[in-house]
Amino acid sequence: MVSDSPKSPVRNVYEKAKSFVRQYSQATTLVAGFALATVFAILWYKNKVGPILGSLFIGIGSSLIAATIVAYLSPFSEFAFRRFISLGIDNVWPSRETVPPRQWVEWIRQAKNRCILLGVAHGNWCKDDGFEPALRERLKKKVWVKILFLNPNGSAVLLRAREEARGKHHRTTQDVIRDSIKSVWEIHKSLEPSMKEHLRLYVYDATPSCGVTWVDDQMVVTHYLAGSVDLTSPAVLLKPAKIGTGGLFDAYAKNVDIIETIWSTELNERNIDQFLPKPGETVDSVQTNGSNTQIEEGRRDADVE
Repeated sequence: MVSDSPKSPVRNVYEKAKSFVRQYSQATTLVAGFALATVFAILWYKNKVGPILGSLFIGIGSSLIAATIVAYLSPFSEFAFRRFISLGIDNVWPSRETVPPRQWVEWIRQAKNRCILLGVAHGNWCKDDGFEPALRERLKKKVWVKILFLNPNGSAVLLRAREEARGKHHRTTQDVIRDSIKSVWEIHKSLEPSMKEHLRLYVYDATPSCGVTWVDDQMVVTHYLAGSVDLTSPAVLLKPAKIGTGGLFDAYAKNVDIIETIWSTELNERNIDQFLPKPGETVDSVQTNGSNTQIEEGRRDADVE
């Protein structure tokens, strides 16, 4: 399941060159500085360049050599940086809330081959006005989209529901999931047959430990903190490791694959009614009634503690 989006040969060469320079920045800078200073010193000595141009480039080369020495003596070692990028970490946010709100939809719009969304309820996606247009746009471009919801009828959702009932939003997790499934299913039903086959929906019954937004060869991973709503989760932008093996991208890609193939049920016309809101109940009433029940359960647990 792990595969990179196609890149042109020129792009591949550029990425490899950039990766090499970043991995061995100190050595590259030292060699470049020494070569620059030496070449222009010789050219100046042989009167091939004037004193102004010669002194300029000798000064630049000497500055590069000095910068390398300072970097080498600094506490931030090249080894530590290589270790960091070997994990494929491209960016880190202390919380999902610090990611620019429009950036989430922009990531979807960047999809060329596939987009996989793994989460609990995907409530923020459904509330985002830009989500549906971006989703339809990508489906029209034949991008494969998979959305995995936590199973509202399963056992794994129960503990998460108790935790979220104590949060500031007091949400009823099962019913928020059902409402989100309904929203995305309505989009699915309205699609043309050629687009519909590219949107696949699942429910999974496994520990909801993280959320994943996987777009081609990059993914944003947010870990759910026990006892806290997911907006407090740190977010990490991962890409395939440039050096070595065993990067975090591959680890999470394998985890998503396991959840999809072993712990998930694909939604279709035959089973969708099991995962939609119950007839006659509005979303507001369901969330209000359910959250009151869960809040009371949370209070009782707190009393016991």
